[in-house]
Amino acid sequence: MRLPGVLLFVLALVVGCSRPSAKDCEEAIRNWYTLLFWEQAEAEIANAPADQRDALRAEKAKEKETKLAKGLELGINQCRGARDHDGVKCMKEAKTAAQARKCRAPKEP
Repeated sequence: MRLPGVLLFVLALVVGCSRPSAKDCEEAIRNWYTLLFWEQAEAEIANAPADQRDALRAEKAKEKETKLAKGLELGINQCRGARDHDGVKCMKEAKTAAQARKCRAPKEP
């Protein structure tokens, strides 16, 4: 009769070790990074001369994609390893940079 106990233990391990999907992590990271990147970029663009803003915005769009691509795979692996389903959901649903920052704020003990 030890088999049911072993099965329950294995099931508890599997459920307790669930990880966010790679797709969910990628969506969360893309949204989080985009919000934070454009908050900073828009401030820089606003300070540029008016006749240079469109070109700077296009340059920033390319820069964002390049930087995001460089760190995306590592970010997805770290996201999945953290097993933070709530954080992933928060980052996916964030609509502002301030909301996005709160998703990654250190957890209080």
